[in-house]
Amino acid sequence: MNSKERLEARLQGKPVDKIPNLNIAMALVAKCAGVSYREYAQDYRKLVEGNLICAEKFGFDSVSAISDPMREASAFGAAVTFPENAVPYSLPELFHDGYDRSLLKTGSPYDSERTLDRIKAVELLHEKAGNDFPVIGWVEGVLAECADLRGVSELMFDLAAGEEYLSELMELVHAQQKAFAKAQVDAGADFIGVGNAVASLIGPSLYEEYAFAYDKAIVDYVHSLGAKVKLHICGNITALLPQLREVAPDILDLDWMVDYKTAADMMQGAPISVNGNLDPVAVMLSGTVEEVEQKTRECIAAGNQTSLLAAGCEVPADTPEENLLAMDRLLYLS
Repeated sequence: MNSKERLEARLQGKPVDKIPNLNIAMALVAKCAGVSYREYAQDYRKLVEGNLICAEKFGFDSVSAISDPMREASAFGAAVTFPENAVPYSLPELFHDGYDRSLLKTGSPYDSERTLDRIKAVELLHEKAGNDFPVIGWVEGVLAECADLRGVSELMFDLAAGEEYLSELMELVHAQQKAFAKAQVDAGADFIGVGNAVASLIGPSLYEEYAFAYDKAIVDYVHSLGAKVKLHICGNITALLPQLREVAPDILDLDWMVDYKTAADMMQGAPISVNGNLDPVAVMLSGTVEEVEQKTRECIAAGNQTSLLAAGCEVPADTPEENLLAMDRLLYLS
């Protein structure tokens, strides 16, 4: 089976030769491409080159346009800083001093340099690998994008206070989220990854009030386009699992602090494939080969016929190659 066939079969609970390896890699991709993080995040050709190298070298079963959360923020008008070898960021945030609708730029994702660069990445990944690997595009979750534009701490206070501007901003963000997702599906994405990490910082009641409907809406919208969704909320999402079952992404990423078996059991029959969840630092980066093998076996045993394997979040750039290969080696089924 090739990786595309393998993942499709696994999501349906059909027999596979290997449990799909869906590790998230960004800094590692830049390293494999031999470029700085700055270049990787700004040149889709280098992003594609690094993805293809990682897939071949480490057995990853997908290629992805993920790079950083500042694509949409830049399109909205935020000033973005690109460190040489770190993730791009925006400080001060566009709405650091308070929400001002006049500062927010909206328009086609084809008209912004950074969103267009991701669309081109998806298009080139599809051209070079789309017959063999599932191509994953990426958008920010609505709550995460609001944090990118307002600041995480400021947004937390605003959510607790129920600030009136939130509904307007979230609607504007969601409209752009849909347009960006569609552009990537049109470019050849089989999946849209939705990154909504900030949702792990709030409890079920605030998630229900501010995030659930938008996460559900983007899942339903991407499905209407004929693509699938991979929802990534790093952090401890244990309390949100019942709601995430209702959101119903095709793949739900689990960070290392979530009990893999509990989540797999809860999602079985939804149908949702859980993906995870080796500790990316303590195990993948700092652990021995034997520790990686032990944790991989534990995840395999805790999963079910649709579950997938990966580190709980991004694989660090300096993860030993032998650890990445040890994990992948154990995923083959006899």
